[in-house]
Amino acid sequence: MSHPIMIAAANRLTRAEERRTAARENAFRTWGPRSIAAASKYARRLLGDEAVTLDWEVLGLLSFEEHLQAFAPLDTVAGQHLELYYTDEGGTERLQLRVSCASCPSQHVHDVTSLEQLGQLLSQTPAWQSIDPRNGGTL
Repeated sequence: MSHPIMIAAANRLTRAEERRTAARENAFRTWGPRSIAAASKYARRLLGDEAVTLDWEVLGLLSFEEHLQAFAPLDTVAGQHLELYYTDEGGTERLQLRVSCASCPSQHVHDVTSLEQLGQLLSQTPAWQSIDPRNGGTL
């Protein structure tokens, strides 16, 4: 017959593994909504009330326990896709503007720190001609 300490250790290990499995399953189920909520909150803090109009989407699944990520498509102008990307990796949040070519592998990524700075980045894209307020632009 096995020693009681062996049985106790096996029981403790089994319970701990069951708790970890349940925690991973819960994190997996809530990863998408947590990513979108975090992206919305961070974008609003950086970009102001206008950020509530962003339509965030879940971007793939990485290490869902620690790495939240989402993106919000902005526009496609003159063959360039403009998207905001949010990441939170281990508590370090980032918002980036990604400008990618629709028909080539070219991509540029810029950190976004404020609404004015996002405007500066957008002024360097073809989208600027249609949104420049000095030229009466609106989307």
